[in-house]
Amino acid sequence: MRRISITKKTLIILAAILGLTLIVGYFSTPKLMAAKIKSYEQTGNQEGAIILKDRLIRFFPASEEARWEVYSVADMILQEEERIMIGPDFTSGGGAGEDIIVPTEEVISYLLRVAKAQKEEMWKYNMYERLGEVYHSQGNFSAAEENYLIAAKGFEVVDRDFRAAETNIRLIDLYLKTGELEKALSLIDESMREYADQYLAEFLSKKGDLLFQQGDYQKAEDCYGKALEEAKKDWDEFQAHQSNKEENINATLDQQPVYRHSKARLELISSLKNEGDSAKGSVMGRILKGSIPMPNVIVYLINEKEYDGRMDHMEGIQAASSFKTGMNGEFKFDGVAPGRYFLVLGVLPEDLNGLGRFKGLKAFTVEENKTKEFSYVFQPKINMFEPIGQRTFNAGESLKISWKEVPGAESYNLHITLKLENGYASRVYRQSLRENSYIFDPQGLALREMNFVTWGDGHVLGPSAILGSFYPGAEIFFVVEALDNEGRPISESEGYVLERSGNYPSVQVGETIPLFIGDKLVLEKKYSEAVEAYLEELEEKPNDPHILLSLARLYNYGWAEGSADRDKAVDYYGELLKVNRDKFIVEEAASANNQAGNYQTALKLYEEIENEMSKSIFWFHHMGELYFRTGNMEKAIEYYQTYLDREKEFRDLGPVIVYLYQNDILKAIKLLKENSYSGRVRYNSEGETEKPAEVIQLINNLEKYHNGVKSALGKEDFKKYLLEVMSITGGNRFEKVQAFQTKIKSLGEKDVLVLVLKELVRDRL
Repeated sequence: MRRISITKKTLIILAAILGLTLIVGYFSTPKLMAAKIKSYEQTGNQEGAIILKDRLIRFFPASEEARWEVYSVADMILQEEERIMIGPDFTSGGGAGEDIIVPTEEVISYLLRVAKAQKEEMWKYNMYERLGEVYHSQGNFSAAEENYLIAAKGFEVVDRDFRAAETNIRLIDLYLKTGELEKALSLIDESMREYADQYLAEFLSKKGDLLFQQGDYQKAEDCYGKALEEAKKDWDEFQAHQSNKEENINATLDQQPVYRHSKARLELISSLKNEGDSAKGSVMGRILKGSIPMPNVIVYLINEKEYDGRMDHMEGIQAASSFKTGMNGEFKFDGVAPGRYFLVLGVLPEDLNGLGRFKGLKAFTVEENKTKEFSYVFQPKINMFEPIGQRTFNAGESLKISWKEVPGAESYNLHITLKLENGYASRVYRQSLRENSYIFDPQGLALREMNFVTWGDGHVLGPSAILGSFYPGAEIFFVVEALDNEGRPISESEGYVLERSGNYPSVQVGETIPLFIGDKLVLEKKYSEAVEAYLEELEEKPNDPHILLSLARLYNYGWAEGSADRDKAVDYYGELLKVNRDKFIVEEAASANNQAGNYQTALKLYEEIENEMSKSIFWFHHMGELYFRTGNMEKAIEYYQTYLDREKEFRDLGPVIVYLYQNDILKAIKLLKENSYSGRVRYNSEGETEKPAEVIQLINNLEKYHNGVKSALGKEDFKKYLLEVMSITGGNRFEKVQAFQTKIKSLGEKDVLVLVLKELVRDRL
C-alpha cells in the first residue's frame, strides 16, 4: 500500500481554505437565512419564518440581518396591542391577523442579545430604545424608563443628539402618563438646554402640557406660544430646503402636529384664563358587551379642535391621559376644561369578534362643574341567513335577503355596498323595514334606482352613476342594520373584524335587461359617445324611461370634469317624470332642480315624496334650507327645529341664519347656546385647512349688537349678505368663502355685524 505524504505547507493551505470557507459561510449565512425568511413570509409560512428568525438572532446576533429581524419581532409585540380605533364617524384598523406572535419575554431576550453583540454603538442604543418601547407597551414603566435612559445616554456618547432628543421625548411622555411631573419637568428643561437645535418646539409643547395639567394656564400659554414660534421657524426652514414640495404630504403649517396641538391649547386657555379650578367638569361612563362589562378598552378623550382627521396618533392629541377600563368596564376623566370633546375607544380585535359596529359615539360639550355620563353598549352582529356566500343575480330573478331577528329592534335598514375599481361605496337602500327579510324584484327601472356617483382614476365617472348598482359585472355586498324604537342603531351584520374565511353575502350581477348601445358605451366609460348613441336611440323611442334617465344622469353628474349641464339634466328629468314618477326619479329630479337653482320646482317635487323622505332626520334639515331659499321662513324654522330637537347639534348654522334674517337676535343666540356645534377643522380640495365658525365669538358679537352696539350695515344689507352666505354650496366652497370674506372686510374689520358674517360664512366650508 502506497503512503500519501502531506507536507506541512499543504496542511496550512488546506486549513486556510477551510477557515476562509467557514468565514465566508459565517458571513453569508445570515443573508441566506434572511432571504429564506422573506420567502416563507411571502408564501404564508409564518411558523417557518418565526423559527428561522429565532435561529438567525440566536446564532448571528451581531449581523445586520439580525438587527432587522429583531426589530420585526419587536414590532409584532408592539402591534399585538394595535387596537381598532372607534370614533364618532370613523373606524381604523380591523382584520383578523394570522401572524404568530413571539412571547414578550423571548422578544426581550432577543433585543438584549442583539444589543450586547453590536459593534456599532448606534445600533446598540437603537435596541435599548426599542426595549423601552416594548416594556412601555406592556405596562412595565420602571423597566421602560431604565432602557430609555440607557438609550438616551448612549446616543449622547456617540454624538447623536437628534436620537437622544427623540428618546427623551419618549421618556417625557412616559413621565406624563405615570404622573411623575417633577421628572418630566426636569427632563424637559434639561433637553431644552442640551438640544436647542433638536425638537425645541416639541419640548416647549410638552412643557405646556405639563403646566396645563397642573392648572398653571399663564405659564402654559407662554410655552405654547413659544412652541408655535419654533414650529413656524422649523417649517420655514424645511420649506426653504424642500426640493419637491408636491411630495410633502403634510403640506401646510397648520397640519404639523406640534403647531396644531399648541394652537388648539392656546385657544382653549384663552377661554379659561379667567376661570378657576371650579370651572372644570368630568366625563365618565361604562362600556358593555350586551350586559357584560368590557375591560381592557382604552378610552381617549379628544379635544375636537385638535382632531385633524388622522387616526394613528390619538396619544398625541388627547386632552387627558387615556383610561383603560377595568373589570367593571368603567372609565372617568376628572378636571376636564369646558369645551367640545369626543371619545375614541381602542379595542383589541379579538374583543370585537362577533360584535356589530357601534354607532353611539357623538361629540359632546363639557360644562363647568357638571359631569357627562355615558353608557356604550356593543351588541352581537346580526346573523345573515340569505344569500349565503356569493351568487349570480340575473334579469327576471328575485333575490331574497333574510336575517335573524334582533331583540329590541323596531325596524331594519338594508345597506348596499358596491365594489369599485379603487375601493367601495355604501349607502342605505331601504329604510325602516319591519320584517327580517326583503325580496329584490326587478323593479325600479330594473334596479337602476340604486346608483353611486363615484369617480375612478383620472376623474372618470363610474358606470354605476348612470346604470345603477345592478349593472352587468357589478359585485354587491349586503349589510343589515337594526334600529330601536327611536331610530337609534342597535347592531348590524358586518362587524369590525374581517374574518378571512368568512362567508359574506354578495351577488355578482350577470345578465340584466337588454342593453342599449349607449349602455354598452357607458360600461366602456366612453361617455361622450354614449350621449350621442342615447340621442339617436331617443329618436326611435322618445318615451323610453331608461334612455331619458341615462341622459338626465349624464348631464346632471357630468361624465368628465366640467361636463355637467344642469339645465339639460332638468329638461330630461322633466320628460322622464311624464312617463314615470317612481320615488327615486322624483328625488333625483328634485336634487337636479335644486342644484340648478330652481328652488320652487325642487320644493314641489320633494313635497311629493315627503312621506318616504321624512324617515331620515337629515331630510328636515335639507327642507329647512330649501324653504329658506324659497322665502318661507316659518316653514324653514319648523323643519330646522324638528331636526335640532332630535340631533341637538347643528349640521350647519342655517337655523341661526333664518332667525337673523327675521331680525330675531335673541332666538338666534338662544339656539346657539342650546345646541352643540362641531369645532373640527375643514379641508379644501388642496388639503388646506380652515377653522369653522367660533360660536363663542358669534354669540358675543350678537349680544353686543342686541345691546346697542352700532353697525354700519343696515338691516336690509345684512339680510342681503345672509342670503349670499346661504348661497355658498356645491364645489369650490373654499374659494367662495375666501371671496366673501375679502368683500365684507372692506365694510369694516371691527364692525359688529361684519364679525358676525365672518363667523357665519366660515360655517359654509
